Amino acid sequence: MKARALIALLGAGLMVAPLTLAQTKRNTTEKREAVSADMREAIAFQRSKDIADARQARKEAVHPSVTYSDANRSADRSVDDSQGKPVKDPGPTVRKDQ
Repeated sequence: MKARALIALLGAGLMVAPLTLAQTKRNTTEKREAVSADMREAIAFQRSKDIADARQARKEAVHPSVTYSDANRSADRSVDDSQGKPVKDPGPTVRKDQ
């Protein structure tokens, strides 16, 4: 008799445990709205940057700050440069006490 009561009690506990320990379903639409709001803010910021870039391009088209575009920005470091020989590091400096 005691064994049957114990088995019934354990069975009932096993049946009720998933119901009491089950997690409630989260409200995923709230999370989606939060992500959507962040995304909307990022898109608005990007649009404002694009508008500012276009405004700056229009200003520079009217009044260019540089009238030439023949700058040589290559990283060629050969010795035959018109600049001469490359400068070498002289090493650490020695300080004399006064």
